[in-house]
Amino acid sequence: MKAISSIFSTLIVVMITLSLIVPLYLFFAQSYTNSSIQANSAYNNYLTDINIKISVIYLGNSANTTFVYNYGSVPIIIDKVIVNNVSYNVKYEILTGSLVPLSSIINSNIPVKENSTIILQINGNYYYFNLGSD
Repeated sequence: MKAISSIFSTLIVVMITLSLIVPLYLFFAQSYTNSSIQANSAYNNYLTDINIKISVIYLGNSANTTFVYNYGSVPIIIDKVIVNNVSYNVKYEILTGSLVPLSSIINSNIPVKENSTIILQINGNYYYFNLGSD
């Protein structure tokens, strides 16, 4: 009798272990899928961010003579512009190789002081530009 009970107990332990394989597999497969999707999304955002190359060219004291130049390999969308401590919420796309006056982006020809800072929000990231001589 003792031999039979040890066989049954071994079979029960094996059955419990085998019954846990499917839920554990599904859990870890879903976890791996979610992690790989997040990693791919972060990597794609990183590639987009390193391909953004933007410059602000200051030629005078107004928004008409201050230009935003996209010399990167991807088009950009400017969501917000901060000039002279005033925020402008915009949605303005600048294609690759385009030079656009700041007045076209913010729809205003405001004075822009030398040695001021222009902040552009592009794809959720902020880019700071100090104007004037360095």
